[in-house]
Amino acid sequence: MPVLLAIDSSPMAETAVTRRLIRDFVALWRERFPDGEVIYRDLGANPPPHPDALTLGAFSKPADVLSPLERESLRLSDRLVEELLIADHVVIGSPMYNFTVTSGLKAWIDLVGRPGKTFSYGPDGAIGLLKNKQIFVVTGRGGFYAEGGDEAENDFQERYLKAYFRFMGLTDVHCIHAEGQGVDLETARQKEAEALEQVTALFDSGVFDRF
Repeated sequence: MPVLLAIDSSPMAETAVTRRLIRDFVALWRERFPDGEVIYRDLGANPPPHPDALTLGAFSKPADVLSPLERESLRLSDRLVEELLIADHVVIGSPMYNFTVTSGLKAWIDLVGRPGKTFSYGPDGAIGLLKNKQIFVVTGRGGFYAEGGDEAENDFQERYLKAYFRFMGLTDVHCIHAEGQGVDLETARQKEAEALEQVTALFDSGVFDRF
């Protein structure tokens, strides 16, 4: 039974284009996998805390030497890591904030990047420990940052997310952009419709056939 981890990260509960596209993605996924399980995490409405010194220190300690306080500090991180580990597919709604991701998504990234769980280091450097997962990122952007766009050099969002998941061993990453959301209403609607077409096309493309 496949598992989808669906993540919203926009603080804008009513107006975010990424939230609408995530709802569309989840609906299509449920049609494709009627017996599948969806885990939903809203990092916009309920942003996780950024890890503090206690939590970061506990990341690298063996479980049997953790103090009760350290175990408590890891409780949320452990839950987020478990959600990621059991997921076959991950879809992330990621509005571009200041050329990159929201602070809520960054906190999630920092909490699931766990040595010994999602990555490790060997003699030749970093080793990603995650395998056999597909990542889908749906973005909302005020301007035009995709490859070939006028502001492409300022796109630290797609490059960052792909680099992060690659660091953890995941290279099957698909990005769909709803750009031009800050230009005018007509452009915003047109680009959202084009993004939805791309989401729909994913489910007709065979990309999910191995599940």
